[in-house]
Amino acid sequence: ERAAQLSRQFGVDIRIAEQCALESSGYRGTILANAYFVREALDTLEQALSAYPEGFFRQLPYGNMHQIRIELATDLRVKDTTADLPPVAGGFATQNADHYLIVLDGYFLQKGTVHHEFSHIIDKRLEWDAQLRPEALFSEETWLSYQPEGFRYAEVYTDLPADVQAFENSGYFVRSYALTFPTEDRATLMSLAITDPIILENNPGMAEKMRYYAACIRDCFDTEGWPAETAWE
Repeated sequence: ERAAQLSRQFGVDIRIAEQCALESSGYRGTILANAYFVREALDTLEQALSAYPEGFFRQLPYGNMHQIRIELATDLRVKDTTADLPPVAGGFATQNADHYLIVLDGYFLQKGTVHHEFSHIIDKRLEWDAQLRPEALFSEETWLSYQPEGFRYAEVYTDLPADVQAFENSGYFVRSYALTFPTEDRATLMSLAITDPIILENNPGMAEKMRYYAACIRDCFDTEGWPAETAWE
C-alpha cells in the first residue's frame, strides 16, 4: 500500500518484493523480503523523489516509453562475469520496450543512488528532445567542450586506460567512475549536486559542467511551477 501510494504521488510505478522482475540489463537480483528494510528503502526513495519539482517524473517518458518503473530488490550482481560491467551494483537503469526500469538495492539504499539512476533517464530525455529540436541546448559535442584539454572517456567500465585515469584528480570529475562514459559523468555530478553541493563549489570544473547540464534540463522540460533554483542548481 505504501509503494502504491508513493507511485500515485510521484507518477512512477514502484514495485517491491515478489512484484520485482529481478533480472535485467546484465544483472540479477534477489527479493528484498525483510519488511524493515523495505520500509527504510521506501522512506529513502520518498525523500529522494521529493527533491524534484512537482510533476517532474511525469515529464520523463518519451517516444514509445510511457512509464518509469522502480524496483526495490537486493544483491544486484552481474550475470556474466566477463561482461564490461561493475560486478556488484547499488542500482542500475535500463530502457525496456514501453518503460524505463530503475532497480535499486534496498538494503543500503542512499538518496544519491536514486539521483544517479534518474540522471540516466534524464539523459535519454535530453537526447530524444535534441533529435526533435535542432535548437535544443543539449549535445554531446558541447558537453565534451567542458572537459579538460586532452581528455577522452574510457568508454569501458573496467580496466580504465592510464591516460584516462590521469584526469581523476583534475577537479573535473567526482570520482574515477565518472571517467568511464559521459552518462556516468553526468550521473555522478547530478547526485553530488543534490546531496553535497559544497564540493562542486570548491571545484570550478565540475561546477561549470553541472551548470550546463542544469541549463539543458531547463531548456528541455516544461518548467512552469518550478522553483527559481532546483535541488541540483
